[in-house]
Formats: sequence, structure tokens, C-alpha cells
Amino acid sequence: MKSILRMTIVLFVLLGIAGGLVWGFLASRSEQAAEADSDAPIEAASRVTHDDGKTILTFDAQAQRANGIVVAALTADRRAVAAEANGVVLQLQPLLDLKTSYNTAQMDIAKARATSQASQAEYKRLLGLNQGGENVSEKSVETARAAAESDSAALENAQQALAVLKSSMQLHWGTVVASWLERGSPQLDELLAQRAFLLQVTAAAGASQPSPAQAMAQLPDGTHVSAHLIAELPQLDPRLQAPSYLYIVFAHPGLIPGMNLSVSLPFGPVRNGVVVPYSAIVWWQGSAWCYVEESAGKFARVEVQTMNPAPAGWFVSEGIAPGTRVVASGAQTLLSEEFRSQIQTDED
Repeated sequence: MKSILRMTIVLFVLLGIAGGLVWGFLASRSEQAAEADSDAPIEAASRVTHDDGKTILTFDAQAQRANGIVVAALTADRRAVAAEANGVVLQLQPLLDLKTSYNTAQMDIAKARATSQASQAEYKRLLGLNQGGENVSEKSVETARAAAESDSAALENAQQALAVLKSSMQLHWGTVVASWLERGSPQLDELLAQRAFLLQVTAAAGASQPSPAQAMAQLPDGTHVSAHLIAELPQLDPRLQAPSYLYIVFAHPGLIPGMNLSVSLPFGPVRNGVVVPYSAIVWWQGSAWCYVEESAGKFARVEVQTMNPAPAGWFVSEGIAPGTRVVASGAQTLLSEEFRSQIQTDED
């Protein structure tokens, strides 16, 4: 009887241990599954949809504020269609050398004039004394006359040297820059202080239009600066065998003498359009794009033609109408969201 009781107790103990092991195993599996579920990434609802082949991004007002997205309406503008030209930032040392030479020539004239006036006065004084019976020899008078003539010739030679220098300045730089060198000007001061540079612009061979008063030069970093016409250069560009024009452009980081720049000259007819600001542009596959708000909170990417740069962006005469609302700030966020969605789709 005792043996049967002992066996019964052992059996219950074994069953209890087995039940505990099973419960522990199941609890461990449940906990691991819960941890796995908690570690799994939570997929955010996609902001990207497709409508008739067009990609649409949806950002409501709250999402726009959170992502720094600012929308602005484009105003109407009128500009001439631009033509491409070649520009070279000129070295300013030749200009500085000419200014120094001109100042030296003027100083030489001043010295020669003072010397000539003194020798002429001395000659006249001695001649008067000689003719008045004073104790002045003919030899002294003759010597004074020779000195006066020599000093007069030296003055004439200095004046001719200055005239030749003036002609050289006009032949090389044109009358406008030559006048700056002769009389001085705020523009010349800006150039010599390297707060501005001269840009030699040459249009394509055969271009017969007069050069416009303002052009747009593209800097190495992709931005554009305004260049203002000074005058036509008196000589052809020997490389392109075409007329060249001088423009002045204010100093900008990265702008150095000897640099070649692409210049846009508004030669063509005036057209209606809009200026898409730089801040609205995103670049993808070598092209410029902006995001247009097609309806409240819904944006689509539109390509922007960059053939006609403007001071604040690019002038567009087709495809984007005045009044169009574009993302003026935060466009890169939309581009990143658009292509993040594409990457997730490809992975799926």
C-alpha cells in the first residue's frame, strides 16, 4: 500500500515538472514573438500616389509646416529669349600698368612744362638785358636760347608720348575705359580694388545684333550674376573671329581672372512667362525640376528649362503659367520622399 502511494506521489511530481517545462517553453516563445513584433519596423503610410502616369505627393498643412515646405505663386514676367555666348574674365594687371603709365606720362609733361617755362623765362630775361646794354654776353643769350628750345622740344615729346598712349588705350580698351584711365572713375576704382571684374563677351560668329545692356554670367557653382555692358571692344576676338563686348561684373566667390564663363545674352524676341526661383529648383539626372501644387496639399514634379537665366532664377515661357503655385522652400524634401517611395516599391 505504501509502495503504491509513493509511486502516485512521484508520478504527480513528474507531471508537475513536465507541465512547468511546457509552460515555460510556451511563455518563452510568446515573449520572443512579442519582442520580434516590437522590433519590426513600422511602415509609415506612403505620401506618394500615381494618377494617370503622374506621381503625386500629398502633404497636408501640418506636414508642410513640419517639413519646412513653403508654397508661393509665380508672378507674370516678360523677357527676351537668351542666346549663349562665351565670356572671359580679363586680367586687370594690363589695366593697372596702363594707369601707371598714364600717370607717369602726365608727370613727365608737368616736369617738362615747368622746365620749359623756366628756360624760356631765363632766355627772355638775358635777351632783354643784352639788348638793354647790360653786361650780358651774346654767348650767354645764345646758350639760354638753346636751353629753352631743348626744353620746349622735350615738352613736345612728352605730350606726343601721352597722345600715343591715349590712342593705344582707345585701340585696346575702347573710348569708355580709356576715359576712365584718363580722368578716373568709380568703376575704375572698383576694378583696381578687385571689387569688380571686366568680362569680355563674344557672341557666336555671324551674330549681328547689338549687345544687350545686361547679360547673365553663370559661375562655376551654377549660380548666375548680372553683367552690365560698358562698350564694344575695338577689335575682334581672335579665337572666334567675332565682335566682343566689355561687361563689368561685381566680384563673387570663385570668380577669378582668366576664367571662362557661359554668358546668356537676351538677343531673341520678348516673351511672356514666369521666373522660377533658385530655391524652388531641385536637380535630378542633370535636369532642373520644381514641384507644382496641383490642388491643396498635392504636388507634382515639373521640369524647368534653364536656357534663360534670370537674376533670381530661370525664366520659363512655356509649361508653367503665371499664378502657378510652386514649392519655393523645401522642394528637396519632396524629392527625397518621392524616391524613397520608389526604393521601397523596388524592394517589395
